[in-house]
Order: sequence, then structure tokens, then C-alpha cells
Amino acid sequence: EIPETLPEAVLEEEHLLPRSDAIYALHFPDDASQVERALQRMEFEEMYQVQKEALERKREWQGRTQERLKIPMDIELIRALFASLRFTPTNSQKIAIYEILKDMEQSRPMSRLLEGDVGSGKTLVATAVMANVIRHGGQCALMVPTEVLAKQHVQSIGETLIHFYTYLQGKEGGTKMHHPTVALLTGSVPKREAEDARMRLAAGTVDLVIGTHALIQEAVQFRDLKLVIVDEQHRFGVMQRQRLVEKGSPHFLSMTATPIPRTLALTAYGHHDLSVLLEKPGNRKPIQTKVVPPAGRKTVELFIDRQIEGGRQVFVICPLITESENEEMAEIKSVEQEAARLKVSFPRRCIAMLHGKMTPAEKEETMREFKAKRSDILVSTSVIEVGIDVPNASIIIIEGSERFGLAQLHQFRGRVGRDEHKSHCFLFTTTPEQSRSQRLKAMEMFHDGFKLAEIDLQIRGPGELYGLRQSGIPEFHLSGLLNPELVVRARRAAEKHLSKV
Repeated sequence: EIPETLPEAVLEEEHLLPRSDAIYALHFPDDASQVERALQRMEFEEMYQVQKEALERKREWQGRTQERLKIPMDIELIRALFASLRFTPTNSQKIAIYEILKDMEQSRPMSRLLEGDVGSGKTLVATAVMANVIRHGGQCALMVPTEVLAKQHVQSIGETLIHFYTYLQGKEGGTKMHHPTVALLTGSVPKREAEDARMRLAAGTVDLVIGTHALIQEAVQFRDLKLVIVDEQHRFGVMQRQRLVEKGSPHFLSMTATPIPRTLALTAYGHHDLSVLLEKPGNRKPIQTKVVPPAGRKTVELFIDRQIEGGRQVFVICPLITESENEEMAEIKSVEQEAARLKVSFPRRCIAMLHGKMTPAEKEETMREFKAKRSDILVSTSVIEVGIDVPNASIIIIEGSERFGLAQLHQFRGRVGRDEHKSHCFLFTTTPEQSRSQRLKAMEMFHDGFKLAEIDLQIRGPGELYGLRQSGIPEFHLSGLLNPELVVRARRAAEKHLSKV
């Protein structure tokens, strides 16, 4: 006797074979249609279990209710923030801010994923939400994957908040008001500064702390942590995220610039609610993308030289040279070889390098010099992090582009196109044949990260694509992810069943 694993109501509503009949049909089929029905039953069961587990995790998280978590949505504050900006937020941004703030009015902790393409404006959404928390006396923590990004956020978010509160003060007739205090905590912050930041966090005199995994150290304590935001959460382990969340049972918002097809998001991140930024601010122009075989290199280099002459700057991304003895050495070797080659092609141009062996201070100095236009070309491996902002860089070259996945290529492309100049992305291939690759052609045709994510899902399959093999979802589930209808049906059935339990 084979025990049934699905509730009776689910079997009836979904018109599924009982488990014992499905297994019998797979071993002793009468015809092909019976095999198909049996496989459908087994696939549904697999996906149902994944969805049920995700929903149970979500229910457990939301069960930690506390009255202190209720944060009223201050609509006037958000309107004033929008009015203080130098641009108009997109409808997607406004909807995401509303969804998040609505969640935070509850006594149960929020668990939400904010998904948005490169340049869709996730930072503004995070800033608006944090401003609302700070206005009501709570503390916020923003954890990002790298020091360069942490420092950039301290500067940009800090400036936005200062500008906003100055605007607010003027609007309210010069009434003296508390301006938000922002602290930085990373591995390279001097010891005394870090100790001071930790003391002020514990005392409640810091409203917002931005940092790397240094935030999860035991010594970091908060007086009233109300919101944790983790940027690019797949870059941190589950335990790292958990340790930050345990510092105050706060609301939790995860952000990613990797567009994830909805079916995958419902499965890999099914324990989160989902907000999606579908538009980009009006000032973002499409980036002209071209696949370049070896024979076309010289023509492109001449074009780039003319662009540099006109004041533009260039990012160059090179893949790792795998023959090297270890990854760190491979990275340095790749960058140094590429820089040497570029010096021959662009003898009059200043070329800078960025690689993982450099200290945070060296990386920061290189980026600062590049931003200040003291170098024309910046060569790096994939160190160029999501979010690095150099508006004057309008060209990106990706060497050996056939070695990168679509999601990564799209992330790289998002480094340019950040001001009014026309931007270009050149995908150099190692051999002429590779220039006909389906993946690279998709980059030429599409600029929408979600569309590219769907294509990548079909080409490479979900496991390899999103590191889901490491996320604990078994291999068999992964085939079901290519069937959006199955995922939605299983999700709905699991929700219905759990609502009765």
C-alpha cells in the first residue's frame, strides 16, 4: 500500500491520479496518455510540496507578532519626499513603496522581495521606506555585498535624506527638526570609528547604518531595530541574513537587481511577498548593444577612441583566465594581460585596473580617480559591482562575452546609460562562431531584464541560472519551473489547503 501525500480536496480539485495509481501507471502503463497523467501527478506533487514549505516558512515568520512593529504610513512625508526630488518617481516605484509601507502597518513582521531591473530605482524605494521608519523613531540597517557599494550608498542615501529634511524644514516654516544620522560599518572602517558607530547604534543616536557583513558581528547591537534591508541577498548566506534579522525581530526587505521570472520567484523566494519594478526612470536611454567577432575589433576600437576624444569613459570587463593556479591569481593575470593589450590599442589613453587582490582603499581610490575622469578606461573582471555609478562612462566592452550568462551580461550593461549621452555595449567574442550564439543575439535584441531572464531560463535551465542547486530545491523540481501554469496551480492549492489548517 503506497501512502497518499496530497490532501483529498487537492486531488479532486486538480483532477489528479492517486499516488498509488500514478506509480503503478509509470511502471505498467496501458497507453501513453496514462503515462502523461501519472507524470503530471508526480510533477504537481513535487511542486506542491515546495510551495507548501515556502508558505509554512512565511507563516512561521509572520507568527512573530509584536505591537512595536506597527509603523504608520505617513503619506504626507512620502509626498514631500517626492516633491524634494529632482525627478519624478515611476508608477512602479510608487506602488512598491505603498506595498511595503502597507505591510509595515501590521504587527507581524514583513518579509518582502523587491525585484527590479538594473536602473529601475530600488534605492529610492529603500530610501522612502527608511525615511518613514526613521520619522517614527525606528532604526534601519542596510546590508550590501561590498565596501565600495556601502560607501556609495552612505553618500547617495545620506545626501537624499539631508536634502529632503532641509526641504521639509523649509516647508514647515523653519521648524527645528531632527535630521537622520547615517553610519558606515565595514571591515575597513578604522577601529575607533567602528566602536563609536556601535556605541551610537546601541544608544539609538544612529538612525540608519549601512554596511557589509560587518553588521552581523555580535558587537553590533541596536536600541530599536525596525527594518533590515539586504541588497543582493543571494550574495549572503542564509545564516548571515538570519543573524542580522535576529538583532531585533524587525521587518525584512530583500532587494535584487537580478530579474527573476515570476515562476522562479514564487519557488525560490516563495516565503516572501513580491514587489516588482517594471519601469525605468524616464532619463534612462536604451543602450545600443552589438556582438563583435574578432574581425570587427579594429573598427570598434577606432570608434571607442573617438568617443574618448569626445570626453566619454569606458569600462572593460574580462573573464578569468582559468589556466591559472588559483582564482585570485587568475583575476590579476586576466586584468593585467587585458590592460597591456589595451595600451597597445589605445597608446594615448590612461588605463586603470581593478581586481580582487587590491585592498578596499586601493579599489576606492581607483574608482574615485575614474569618476574624477583622471583615467579613460577601467579594466576589471566581474568586480564591477551592481550599483557602481559612473554617469560619464558611456561604453562597456565585455571580452570573452560567450563565457558569461545572460543575467550577468545584462548586469554589466547596466553600468552604462546613466546620463544623457548615447551609450554602447560591445560583446567581443573569442572566435567568429561564438558571435552567432543565441544568448548573445538575445542581448542585441532585448533590453528588458525580465525578458532576458525568461530566455536564459529556457536556454540554461533554472538550476544553473539562479544557483538554485545550492538553495535546497531538488533537481526534479527544477523541470517543473519551466511550466509556469504548474507553479501557479501548486501555489494556489497550497495556499487554499493551509488556510483551512
